[in-house]
Amino acid sequence: MKVGTIRSLFFTLSWKKSHSWVVTKLKIANIASGIVSIVIGGFFYFLTFGFPEIETDLLGPDFLPRLYCFLLIFFGLILVIQGVIKKYSDEETGIQRSKTIGYALSSMAIVFLYIIILPYIGFYISTVLAMSALLYFSKIRKPLVLVGVPLGVALFIFIVFEKLLKVQVPMGSLFL
Repeated sequence: MKVGTIRSLFFTLSWKKSHSWVVTKLKIANIASGIVSIVIGGFFYFLTFGFPEIETDLLGPDFLPRLYCFLLIFFGLILVIQGVIKKYSDEETGIQRSKTIGYALSSMAIVFLYIIILPYIGFYISTVLAMSALLYFSKIRKPLVLVGVPLGVALFIFIVFEKLLKVQVPMGSLFL
């Protein structure tokens, strides 16, 4: 055997070993976070039974929290199932880890800035700006998507929360 062949064989074996370790780590992380999500969702779901009943309200004060708890439990189940049966590709096992870390850090910075500017410019403007920035850092470059999706989400929140549920959102101190 040539030295180059031995070296490439060793690299292939060591890569497969580290690849399987990363896959195992991803599976454990998915299963663990799924179980934590299910437990948290179940805990808060049972807390909603202590909410007072309001006769005049069609859905009651427990409707939205129960919906969120149900969604948390549902997505937790998906994570557990994914951790048990999913096969991971090379891309998902860390070959592009530096890009993922960069995206995570930029997303955290955007959320941090969102929290800072929200009291000053209001919920709707800061939400549209933050969502546009998150979409841009997700490598979405179509102007219609960069503008349309955040505006659509803001409009949806306005209709559901302000008009239907009569929930006030922060307008911002600059506009008062």
